[in-house]
Amino acid sequence: MRDTVNMLREGVPAVALVHEPFRRLARMAAGQVGMPDAPLLIYPRDLVAEESPQDLEAKACEVAAAGARIVLDVGKG
Repeated sequence: MRDTVNMLREGVPAVALVHEPFRRLARMAAGQVGMPDAPLLIYPRDLVAEESPQDLEAKACEVAAAGARIVLDVGKG
C-alpha cells in the first residue's frame, strides 16, 4: 500500500493488487498513510494446488486487464 500511495503522490497512476483475505488490512494501511481511497484491485486467492495452469493463466490475464483499466482511469484524473 505504501508503494502505491507514494507513486500516486508523485503523479504516477498506480493500483494496489490485494488478495481478498487482505481487503480490510489494505484499506486500513491506505488510511494510515493518508489515502483511504487509494485504488485497490481486490482479487480472489488462487488455489494453485487445485487449479489447472490454464485456469490460473486465465485468472492472471483477467487481473492484469482489470489492473490496466484501473491505472488508465487513475491516469485520467
